[in-house]
Amino acid sequence: MILEIATIDVIPGQEEGYVNAFNQAKEIIAKKKGYISHELQRCIEDSSRFLVMIQWETLEDHTVGFRESPEFKEWRALIGPFFNSPPDVKHYELV
Repeated sequence: MILEIATIDVIPGQEEGYVNAFNQAKEIIAKKKGYISHELQRCIEDSSRFLVMIQWETLEDHTVGFRESPEFKEWRALIGPFFNSPPDVKHYELV
């Protein structure tokens, strides 16, 4: 299992719009091969910062299967307009 963690800084004042857009976008990612689960968390100290954590069966399920798919463009069109800067995305594995 691979854990994708994306740190997302949203345009201040657009936090609720981002959450609403994410709730639409999560339906897209949940249908992709290798998807296991996801969480969206909001920072307490900085209310414009979010963590998106998505569990994938393999790294390639995210980097190839999703990121190179037409659904990624649809996903990004929903949530991308709320980004204040490009997301910082890293992948982790259990040790």
